[in-house]
Amino acid sequence: MKRQKKLSFIDLFCGAGGMSHGFKKEGFELLFAVDNNEYCKKVYEKNFPGDKFFHLDLKNITNQKFKSLIGRDTVDLVVGGPPCQGFSTIGNRVSSNPTNRSKKDDRNNLVYEFIRLVEVAKPKMFVMENVKGILTRDEGKIFSNLLKMIERLGFSYRYRVLNAADYGVPQFRKRVFIIGTKIKSINLEFPDETNGPELLNLDKYVTVEDAFLNLDEKNNLKNHVPLRHKEKNIRRYKMIPEGSKLPEDKLPKDLYRRNFGNTFKRLSRYEPSLTIVPGHNAFPIHPTKNRSLTVREAARLQTFDDDFEFIGPRHEQCIQVGNAIPPLLARKFAAMIKNRVL
Repeated sequence: MKRQKKLSFIDLFCGAGGMSHGFKKEGFELLFAVDNNEYCKKVYEKNFPGDKFFHLDLKNITNQKFKSLIGRDTVDLVVGGPPCQGFSTIGNRVSSNPTNRSKKDDRNNLVYEFIRLVEVAKPKMFVMENVKGILTRDEGKIFSNLLKMIERLGFSYRYRVLNAADYGVPQFRKRVFIIGTKIKSINLEFPDETNGPELLNLDKYVTVEDAFLNLDEKNNLKNHVPLRHKEKNIRRYKMIPEGSKLPEDKLPKDLYRRNFGNTFKRLSRYEPSLTIVPGHNAFPIHPTKNRSLTVREAARLQTFDDDFEFIGPRHEQCIQVGNAIPPLLARKFAAMIKNRVL
């Protein structure tokens, strides 16, 4: 039987700490986390007291400085989700104008910075997460260049698109995960799927009803304050069937507008949620109430514990939740790495 030890990890571009949350729950030791967002710093101070957090812009940190932050010779794992909106097929890119999409988006370069810092840290293994859009951005050149960089630095790797719903997260959320190592004895693997449609020999998908239908506004929970919607938006919400979107062809003239997006889609209580995305008040509509989700309801769809508190103005809290890697999925990675890889 493999001897268990406390494995160490570094979380880069950590955001609100979804990856840290999941790996720590599985017994990993967080050496430090890094992000350039001041509110994420406050989130870590609140939810991970005693753990190190560095408020830094990683694209400006030198290799020598990064080595000094690590302060040890060996690290088991480096994880992270470099900012991805430049690749997203849901969120805003550089511009909605196709001519301008080819212009430089600095967020795209951060995936390369992640690999540079992995090389400096020399971990046994790394795990990187990003949106599916990275596969096709700039006709696939960015992802191709990323893989070439990984190979050039001597890493073997595998990548796969995973759907969080297949791992017990109550949300259809497809993301690309890259795992890599320089140690030949490590057999790179992905966690086994645990959930799926009823036809498969797996546990059923976890639904929106499972996640938060037991909540109401009277629950004394942090981050659980509904927005006060304008009367016109409430009238729109009333027209949206459960599990569907706003029927734009049936709207009265005074309710019509362009670009409704995810904010005018109502969740079905009987299925996992659609993807929770970052952005100012970009959450979908409650299955049975004529309002958007609260931050806490969205956090439950992301599998954050109820005592995990998001900090800052509401739009910052929305960004923290929407950008996060679901802690449950992170924990599935952690368990797999602990038991079968390292």
